[in-house]
Amino acid sequence: MKINYALLSRVLIALLFVVAGIQKMMGFNEVVAYIGSLGVPMPMIATIIVILIEVPVALAYAYGYRVCYTGGVLVAFTVLATILAHRDFSIGANMVMALKNIAIIGGILATTGVCSC
Repeated sequence: MKINYALLSRVLIALLFVVAGIQKMMGFNEVVAYIGSLGVPMPMIATIIVILIEVPVALAYAYGYRVCYTGGVLVAFTVLATILAHRDFSIGANMVMALKNIAIIGGILATTGVCSC
């Protein structure tokens, strides 16, 4: 049996986004309040956009649908989320979360590196 490592990589990366998106749906009001506390305008709309990126876009990426584009959306989202939510390195967990996000970006870039958008 031959393992499709590209598919496995996309599924494992997408799993992070899908689980996070489902958690945001389950705690929607708390997430809206948190996003509002970051200074993001229209936090309810922003939360809905976040969930729409984290769940359906990540599932499409995992499935292999337009990997270059869905991967690009996930990279842009992760860069923005890192800048907005994990910028204060005086909080120890923020540095770890930022580094985790950088690793996720690296994984996405590795799986989309053969694309020619």
